[in-house]
Amino acid sequence: MPKKFSTEHPRITALRERKKSAKGAEASNKQQKESDAYWQDDDKLIKKKQQRKEEQEKKREQQLAKKAENKLLLEKEMSGIKSGKVPPPKLTRAQINSTVNVPKMDYKTKNSGESLSRNMNRIPFEGEEARSVNEAISLLGGKSAQVDKHPEKRQKAAYSAYENRRLNELKTENPSLRLSQVKQMLFKEWQKAAENPMNMQ
Repeated sequence: MPKKFSTEHPRITALRERKKSAKGAEASNKQQKESDAYWQDDDKLIKKKQQRKEEQEKKREQQLAKKAENKLLLEKEMSGIKSGKVPPPKLTRAQINSTVNVPKMDYKTKNSGESLSRNMNRIPFEGEEARSVNEAISLLGGKSAQVDKHPEKRQKAAYSAYENRRLNELKTENPSLRLSQVKQMLFKEWQKAAENPMNMQ
């Protein structure tokens, strides 16, 4: 018969303690996560603000790096450039006299063999000139079309003459129509009539 223990088997107790400590650690981890989640700030505006702040810092760092790089390039370039103007070599009296005593070329004799051609843009045109389309038409012998600048001034008188002539004809053609209807027909005809000064353009 196996040996009876007054308490449990030591392996079982060790196993139970391990399970208990694992559960405790798991519970504490879970509790820690819950408290972190509770205290975490989920405000979208604050997140965006933080994100903008980080982006601005990155841009600022990039600008500072770019400025430093430009400064280095400028210093390199300035060191490569020779400082000050180099004075021209001094001329001796003999050199000055030799340049002064050189005979000057006579430009008139140099170009005397070549004659300049006349400027065609400045040659006066003998005959009539036309500066607009109407002038050109009249110059070519066509009928010069007089442009009527204000045909509406003559429209009222022309309409009354047209109305006097056509009103009686329309009344005889359409005896069943009222006078206002006849006048409407007359006005429609007037819009297309050759006597209308607005149509003469």
